[in-house]
Amino acid sequence: MKVSILFLIIIFSFSLFAAEPEFKTGNLKTDFQLFSLLNQTNEVSSGNHTLRQKSPILAGTLSALIPGAGEIYTGNYLKALLFLTVEGVTIYLNYHYNKKGDEQTILFQNYADDYWSVVRYAEWLNQWAPALGGNANIHISPDQNLKPWMRVNWDELNQAERTIKEFSHTLYPHGHQQYYEMIGKYPQYSQGWDDSKFAKGQYSVAGEYYYDTQGKFIYYSGLRGKANDLYNIADKALIVTITNHVISMIDAIISANNYNSKITMSAKLNQVNFGGIADYYPEINLKVRF
Repeated sequence: MKVSILFLIIIFSFSLFAAEPEFKTGNLKTDFQLFSLLNQTNEVSSGNHTLRQKSPILAGTLSALIPGAGEIYTGNYLKALLFLTVEGVTIYLNYHYNKKGDEQTILFQNYADDYWSVVRYAEWLNQWAPALGGNANIHISPDQNLKPWMRVNWDELNQAERTIKEFSHTLYPHGHQQYYEMIGKYPQYSQGWDDSKFAKGQYSVAGEYYYDTQGKFIYYSGLRGKANDLYNIADKALIVTITNHVISMIDAIISANNYNSKITMSAKLNQVNFGGIADYYPEINLKVRF
């Protein structure tokens, strides 16, 4: 057992001295303390300042949550300001254009409710569906105090639409996003507008609806298109916001690694003679590159 312990001590001492030849003071305790000091790379003291290595994981997490936070942690304040500015601007743009899109949506929905009537569309189907190869028997309430969409039997309306082969869609209930899209997108709904040929009493050919897509039909399509454009800008701003988080996270990780690589420490033993007695003390040299 003693031989085994002695063998381990010899191996440890050999590796210690082999790692740094300058440490051969002859005092195992002194050499061991210096060896331990050199391996404490996570925290280095210099004067009244303590420098710690930066955690890349923590830096990346901070920036993933708040762009620029990881850069502040690693001391890159200019980059932090840039990422925070991008974050603020893109969040504002997303909010602003979503708000504008909502306002535009209310505008075109009100316009549709004022000038497009499902009652008029149902009346046109009841009269012209047979000529279009289908059939329609849509019940329409005579109570004009009700809103148009409350006067029509929607199941009968959709059934009539399905009997006409050239029709591509069945109308969604009032209030649905698809309702407001379809009435300004597909020609089969053109006769529901109050400036259509059917509304003016000028409708005379079965397939005439397909070419009667002018006036308010076109204007309304433009209103909807503007709302979509506003929402698209908001979506792009959101994409930039998310990208800003990702880029800041990656940059913070790189910055932490760069920060750690800038801290170098070297140590050596200096000999001091006092009255013929030699003593050794460790010297720590800290160099930080900026």
